[in-house]
Amino acid sequence: MITRRALLGGAAALAFVRVGRAEEAAPIVFVHGDSDSAAVWQSTFWRFESNGYPREKLFAISFTNPQARADDGAEQADRSSSEDERKELAAFVDDVLAKTGAAKVALVANSRGCNTTRNFLAHGGAAKASHAVLCGGVNHGVFAVPVMTGSEYNGQGAFMTALNAGDETAAGVKFLTLRSDGFDLYAQPDGAYIGQPGMKTNITPDGPALKGATNLVLDHIDHRETAFSPRAFAEMYAFVVGHAPTRIAILPEAQVTLNGAVTGVVGDTPIGAKLRR
Repeated sequence: MITRRALLGGAAALAFVRVGRAEEAAPIVFVHGDSDSAAVWQSTFWRFESNGYPREKLFAISFTNPQARADDGAEQADRSSSEDERKELAAFVDDVLAKTGAAKVALVANSRGCNTTRNFLAHGGAAKASHAVLCGGVNHGVFAVPVMTGSEYNGQGAFMTALNAGDETAAGVKFLTLRSDGFDLYAQPDGAYIGQPGMKTNITPDGPALKGATNLVLDHIDHRETAFSPRAFAEMYAFVVGHAPTRIAILPEAQVTLNGAVTGVVGDTPIGAKLRR
């Protein structure tokens, strides 16, 4: 019986012939968004593996409390501040570097994970990263208004204002942003999609773009498809690896092993995952 792992082992040399040996591939850290977990990247992992990317170089963090606070500076049970997430990501990256012996990681993030990634890079993390792929990033806020200024998602709030002051990208790190052409509910000029119809958000579909980044528009995709769709995979793979993937389809695994994590919920608030095998 030929398994997907066996097929990938044979394909790895071909897939990486244009960028060097498979063992030299950069470890990639995937960073999920608000209320999500590492599990959202599973299909993306399979696509990387199906192109020969070493399985042991793919990592995804699950934040302890993945939902943002209503006010970033005020304690809120079972939710995290931007600083909480930055510290968790910094520790996770250090652990990945220690495990792999690599000098730098590539970072791929979605939604709130883009905030966390940029915050990490802006506060000492840039020396530990080669690439940052920000998918559906709320890089200038979900809204930019002079109320709710404590929100991490307010483009006029303290967190976002500091993040976008000066250079919007970190020196020495290659940046790619992937955004929709108008179908991302968190990049809309009207607040209807965030429960505030008629409110002018001061955000447009161009909101995820960053000065100093390669900014790509993927047409007719939604917020999550900026990160988890086959089209998004093709762009992130090419940016990190240096050439287009040889396949988009996922190679089947003939022998399936069930393992994973169980995520908890307190009321309607998701909390961190506990590993279950």
